[in-house]
Order: sequence, then C-alpha cells, then structure tokens
Amino acid sequence: MKSIELKILVPFLAIIIVSLSVVGSVSYYGSYKILESLINHPLYAASGINADYISNQLLELQKYTILVAIIAIIAAAQLTIFFSYSLAKPIKKLAAACDEVSKGNFDITLDYKRKDEIGTLKEAFIRMTERLKEYIAKVLEVTSLNNKIVDGVNYGILVFTRSGKKLLVNRLASYEFNNFPIIREFIDNLIRDFLSGNTPSSSSSTMINDKNGSSKFIEYDIQPSEDNYILCFSDITEKERFKQKMEYINRLTSIGEMSAALAHEIRNPLQGIKSCLQVLENKFINADDTSTTLLNLIYGEIERINNIISDLLNYARPSEPKPEYIDIRREIEDILPLLAHLYNKKHITMKIDINPDCNYIFIDKSHFKQIIINLLSNSINASDENTEILIYTTKNNDEIILSIKDQGKGIPEEDLEKVFIPFFTTEEKGTGLGLSVVQSLLVKNHGHIWIKSKSGIGTTINIALPFDFAHYVRFRNNNFA
Repeated sequence: MKSIELKILVPFLAIIIVSLSVVGSVSYYGSYKILESLINHPLYAASGINADYISNQLLELQKYTILVAIIAIIAAAQLTIFFSYSLAKPIKKLAAACDEVSKGNFDITLDYKRKDEIGTLKEAFIRMTERLKEYIAKVLEVTSLNNKIVDGVNYGILVFTRSGKKLLVNRLASYEFNNFPIIREFIDNLIRDFLSGNTPSSSSSTMINDKNGSSKFIEYDIQPSEDNYILCFSDITEKERFKQKMEYINRLTSIGEMSAALAHEIRNPLQGIKSCLQVLENKFINADDTSTTLLNLIYGEIERINNIISDLLNYARPSEPKPEYIDIRREIEDILPLLAHLYNKKHITMKIDINPDCNYIFIDKSHFKQIIINLLSNSINASDENTEILIYTTKNNDEIILSIKDQGKGIPEEDLEKVFIPFFTTEEKGTGLGLSVVQSLLVKNHGHIWIKSKSGIGTTINIALPFDFAHYVRFRNNNFA
C-alpha cells in the first residue's frame, strides 16, 4: 500500500510541474512568435535593426524564464514534501495508536500538538480512549461479578447451543465432571436426549448408577435462553440419603416407643410368674434333680426376657446423660476385667493404644461404660481364637475418635446398613439390640458411630465423641437450632 506522503506529494507535484511547464512552453512559444512577426514586418527591413541581436535577446529571455520555472518547481516540490510530511506524521501516529487500542493497550500517548482538524481528531481520540477504557473496566467488573455469582451458586450450570456445544461450565459443574465421571456421562446423555426430543421432562430428579454399583441422585432443570439453553443440576445424593435416614429414624422411633410400651406390659406379668415359681420352688424343695433343672431353666429364661426388656427400655428411653470429663484409658482398663472370662476363653490379646493427646472426652460415665461393654462384647464374640483386638484413639477437629479393631469374621457388606436396626442379628443367641442401644446412647451424648468391615478380614468400629464442654454445647445448640 502506498504511503500517505506519496498520496499527498504526487498530485501536488504533478499539478505544479504541469502548471510551470505550461507557463514555460507558452512563454517560449510567445517569444518565438514575436521574433517571427518582427522579422516578417515591412518596417523591420527599412529600420535596419540587426536580426541576430534581437534573436539573442529573446533566447536569453527564454532561458531565464525556463530557469525561473525550474527553480519554482524545486521550491514547490520542497514545500509540498514538507507539507505532506507534517500532515502525514500525526496521522500515522494516530493510526499506530488505534492499532494499540485494538490490541487492548489503552495507556498510550500522542506527543504532538496541533490546533487544526488533526489536533481536534487527536483530542477526540483521547476522549474516546478514556471512555472506552472506563466502559471496558465496567464490563470486566460486571463480568467478574457474574462469574463469581455463577461459580458461587450451589448448582452446576451449563450453557449449551442447539448443536450441543458447551459455551459455559461453572466451577461446581467442572468439579463434578472431574471427580465423578458418572455425572459427566449423565449430563452429556441428558443434553443429547434433550436436543433430540427424547427427554420426557426438562425438569426432574433421577437416580444414576455406575459400573461399580454406586448410585447418585441428580436434580436438573433446562431452560431456553434466546438461541441457547441453560442447564442447572445438583447432586442431591446426601439430601436423599438424609431423607431416607430420617425416615429410617422415624421408623426406629416408632418401633422404640412400641417396644417400650410392650416391655412395660410384659415386665409386670413376668414378675408375677417369677414370684409364683419361687412359691412352687419352696413347695418342691425336696424334688428330684429333673424338677430342679427345669426350675433353673425357667429362671434363666425369665432372666433372659428381663434383660431383653431392659435393653428395649435403654434403647427406647435412655436416661438423660450427665456428661463429665473422663479418662478413656482408665475407664477401659476398669472395664476389661469384667470381660476377661470372654477374651481369655478364646486366648484373645487386648491391646490398648491411647494417644495421650486424645485421652479425654466429655460424656456420661455410665453411658460410656455401657457403650464400651457392648462394643467389646461384640468384637470378642466375632473374633477368632488367638487373635488381637486393638483399642486406639485419634483426633478429628473437635472430636475424639475411639476405634475398636478386631481380626474376626467381619460383616457382609449387605448387612452393614442393617446392624443398627433393632432385633437384627446374625448370632443365634443375640437379641439384636446391642448396637441399637449403643447408637441411642451416643446420640444422647452428641456422638455418632460408623463401622468399616470386610468379610474374613475383620471389623473396625469407630465412635466419635466431643472432647470438651464447648464442643458438647455447640453440638447440642446446632441440633436444637
């Protein structure tokens, strides 16, 4: 592309050269005609004027005329070059500044001062740049705010076109896609089915399963936005599980209340039966061994029923806790002798590994004793002979986690979620109330329990309890909020 100087210079020079050339040509031609008319005039011959002299004078005049024309052309060319340069230089700078602005560089300066139209153009350009800079800053601020809002909401958000191309994926959606391929696959299939018209509803919730058998609950909603679509989705797995857990707890509460009522109704006639048996025992004091054996069996079964009733009452209506700071190691060392006949019989080694920094908890002392006896009894019954049971503690935030790890037969995976259901047991002589009572007592003391187990390897029972009064009160307030 030709420079602006050439575009200005060439026309100016052409006009000046043509003009001066015409002047010179006309002057030369006029001198020639004057000379010719003089020579051919009748007076010329009579006057006796020297023709050569006149001719030389006219030729000199023509030379001076042409010289003046050449000097004028050179001067005009210099002036034209200067003018074109002074006009093109600021325009070039303005063009370079425009190029920088197009690249996003607004911190530029134009170092020339003019009072003509080019100066006016410069001032207009500077004002435009400042306004554009302010406008872009506002746009960036709004865009940043929108991005923060989109990334801050507790929903995965996607914007996709009619062809299925994703235009926007917010932070939560990216996290879900990167960490849960099952959700990415579901969303991709949902978009494809929606665009093809195979999705029955643009707003729904559904459960999805992966190849490993794990499941997730997804809630989604698709809304049109001009030529695009906005998809909002949320992983409501925890919400659904909490809902199921609350339904389960409500059922357990109903069972507990019914069991407590039945326990009271059964315990009264049971005491009457026991009293009658004592009267009969006194009458058959010299009875044979068979009668004595039968009476002892009846007493044993009555006592067993009475223990079940006590467990039912402990589960349904546990006593209100009176929490205090207790020394975990000391309490466990006091409990182990009560269970010595059970673990010594199977030659089980009881190992205590209590971290000194995790040795104190805030709990009702009698409740803690009942919890540990139940848990250790289960571990001992489930353990093989000549194995080890490890009791240890760790800390997690505001809680102390007490773990009991055995090397027994383990719990089948399908039974793990059932072990806290009242009356569920895999033992022939078990009542199925031990873990239910433990869970009930822990809830009363603002703790919780979970179990990890593998069949044939062993089981680890974990209970988490507050380690100080402040956490105990905070947990209680959160529950009542």
